[in-house]
Amino acid sequence: MISLIEFFRERLKIVIVACLVLIGVIALWGSFMIDLSHAHTKMEKIPFFWSFFGLIGGALLILVSRFFGRLGIMTREDYYDE
Repeated sequence: MISLIEFFRERLKIVIVACLVLIGVIALWGSFMIDLSHAHTKMEKIPFFWSFFGLIGGALLILVSRFFGRLGIMTREDYYDE
């Protein structure tokens, strides 16, 4: 597992480009290849709706978890040393 991480770390630019291409392909597939006649709401007919929905949902999840972490879940490393 460590050798796999080192392999990707040595080729970081290629990994970033590959991830961006994959995101683009998924977004294009989600906007052009899905049958919109079965959409339940008007929002689902907007191009890239599910891509933006997932992006906003992920960002909110990160922000909320950081907020809870700073409320007291995270503590100093030497908490038990005293």
